[in-house]
Amino acid sequence: MADISWNKTLSRQIGENYARYGLVGNHPSLLRIFNEIEKVSRISGVTVLITGESGTGKELVARALHRLSYQERRPFVEVNCSAIPENLLEAELFGHEKGAFTDAKAQRKGLLEISHQGTLFLDEIGHMSAKLQVKLLKVIEEKTFRPLGSTEEREVSVRIIAATNLDLASAVREGGFRNDLYYRLSVFSIHLPPLRERGDDVLLLAEHFLEQFQREHKTKARKFAPRTERLLLDYPWPGNVRELKNALERAVLLNGHEVLHPEDLSIDRRMSERRHFYGEPVVLLHEGDHMVVKIPPRGLNLKQLERRILEEALSLTEGNLSQTAELIGLSRDTIRYRIKKHGLVKKRAGEPPQGARLSHRDR
Repeated sequence: MADISWNKTLSRQIGENYARYGLVGNHPSLLRIFNEIEKVSRISGVTVLITGESGTGKELVARALHRLSYQERRPFVEVNCSAIPENLLEAELFGHEKGAFTDAKAQRKGLLEISHQGTLFLDEIGHMSAKLQVKLLKVIEEKTFRPLGSTEEREVSVRIIAATNLDLASAVREGGFRNDLYYRLSVFSIHLPPLRERGDDVLLLAEHFLEQFQREHKTKARKFAPRTERLLLDYPWPGNVRELKNALERAVLLNGHEVLHPEDLSIDRRMSERRHFYGEPVVLLHEGDHMVVKIPPRGLNLKQLERRILEEALSLTEGNLSQTAELIGLSRDTIRYRIKKHGLVKKRAGEPPQGARLSHRDR
């Protein structure tokens, strides 16, 4: 297998150049997101929809869009649409006049008005009620709103950024979300991939959090055992970056030794076995001219298997693409494509890709 410790060192060196806006990593998908953030942030007033599983960093992207925009000195106001009941959310967003309802003892500005000339970040937009969806659509299209209990329309200029971990396109088809609002919100969309699809970024993030918690909590934990690194790569991280961060902080706080081992991480290692054949390899046997494949009872992840085979071949050939192509029966162009596909990409001229030491011949 490829040298994970070497991978980690290289990832750290490259990743320092790509740790932006609180997002840490060097996977091609993350570099694409950095580019998208920088492009759309300067387009004044355009709405943005950020999608991705819970724990992938959607709030960080929203804050980066605001910080890089021309409204950076204006308010950034965040509201979680799933955490506030519908009747209270309406008052929170649009404000109310005195006496608008039982407890409205004084006039109050809403978050929409407070964020005037700035950014309003609507997290978990998929949980917004149909009634509020109509009112939000009016704000986007007409730049006006009406506080509860008021008869006057008020103008507002605000950039709206929405985020969701739901499939809004499916919600539209099923009637759970307005299609006109969906299209207005998704003028520009940014999708955050789950951590399990970001390759060696998990090691880079783990190193980042380990150093952070070591400083914050003054603990001895400073590095990972090789088996821990393999577990970090193989575990599917259903809670994404948030789960990784929490697992590492717990491990650092509860263990007083310098090296963290797999048993120090409070995660279900059976998920790694079930999803990524952790500790139970695929067996390939030759019987004459035929190859027999023995698949583990728990199944396998074909994408991960392809990556493992590529890493192993690159390790055996010390990164020589011609020898690697010959070893596994593919062309050099196909090998280059698959290196790029799995994030084992050469970052600069003369610099080897993650997972492979390129020979002088292939540089």
